[in-house]
Amino acid sequence: ISCMMTCFQARQLGMLVKALALGCLTSALDSPPQFNDTKCPAYWELQAPHVANEMEITDYDGYFYELGFHDYTQFPLCPFNPRCITSSKRVQTHSDGVRFVNDTWNLNCAGKAYPQELLFNLTSTPGYLRGYVPVTKIPFLPKEVVAKTVFPDTVVDLKKGPNGWLIELQCVEFNHRIAFVGINFYARTKDDETFHEMEAAARARGLGFFMDQGFGLKRVNHSHCPDEPQGSSDSDGSFVV
Repeated sequence: ISCMMTCFQARQLGMLVKALALGCLTSALDSPPQFNDTKCPAYWELQAPHVANEMEITDYDGYFYELGFHDYTQFPLCPFNPRCITSSKRVQTHSDGVRFVNDTWNLNCAGKAYPQELLFNLTSTPGYLRGYVPVTKIPFLPKEVVAKTVFPDTVVDLKKGPNGWLIELQCVEFNHRIAFVGINFYARTKDDETFHEMEAAARARGLGFFMDQGFGLKRVNHSHCPDEPQGSSDSDGSFVV
């Protein structure tokens, strides 16, 4: 009887250890990635697992509303709550055969439009691009301030289809620390539900570490934007805490 009890207890202990190990593994898989202020995350650390398999070049094409951002080239460089921010993306080809996303981007600051051409060279990795800005038109910045800077750009997550969206992150290091992080929520619609869906997806990939720093995550106001297509629901912009 003593031997039977010992064997039974051993089996029970073994099952408990397996359950605890499985629970720890599941918890680790469900937990967002952890980042720091020293090193820019690699694209494979940032991207949701499905991006590599689902991302297609056609997902870049089209007209997008920026619903939210954490990006000091937008705020506080425009201190008046930038609004009506949009992105018209087209995949094109350079003369040397390199394909790129021509992003005709627009921001309204204090009632004045600041159109900007942003160029992103495609790479062999789906959802990983190398961005550059030949001429800067952002308020208060010299035109060639970042002309020689490459902005690694990662599509962190995406939703496909007519109500789809892209979450993009650019990160640049300087002097062994992160000098700039830009997080941009681009969506084909501009309703609050889409914004909250994107914020949840961003936080699931660990972007809360960056979004909650500094000026936080900024919601873009798309009400009364005469240059935007009409008919989609509008939203007021505010800081998201």
